[in-house]
Amino acid sequence: MEFTLHQNLFSKAFVLDLPFCRVLLEDNCHYPWLILVPRRNNLRLLLDLTPSEEKCFNQELKWAQTTLLNEFKADHINVGAIGNKTPQLHIHVIGRFLKDPAWPNTVWDHKVKDLYTQDAKETVILKIKNRLNHLMQDKVC
Repeated sequence: MEFTLHQNLFSKAFVLDLPFCRVLLEDNCHYPWLILVPRRNNLRLLLDLTPSEEKCFNQELKWAQTTLLNEFKADHINVGAIGNKTPQLHIHVIGRFLKDPAWPNTVWDHKVKDLYTQDAKETVILKIKNRLNHLMQDKVC
């Protein structure tokens, strides 16, 4: 069965497919903000992952965090799986900075959202793709 992305995630920019997860970019230029979506239908919770899927997911989550720390020099990383509005399992991985508009609160508490310009979005996506492709050389899945 082909993987189907939940309609609430359609507006996110596609970055690339990792061995287990699809990587999307949230369109908010204040934060490098990735969304990892396991490419398996009918997942709602992390508990739904099999042990081998969990191993792959954890590796890819580490790659996403490493990417945000190294490429964007984030001061901190927020990771969240909320799913109240979008029932498909997806994990937010957000690079945070001591001087970002929402610091020290969560990004969801901050209503200011400035979109990337098309050029800036393409540049960010390319940086993320390049780093993740490099990290995938240590493939575990």
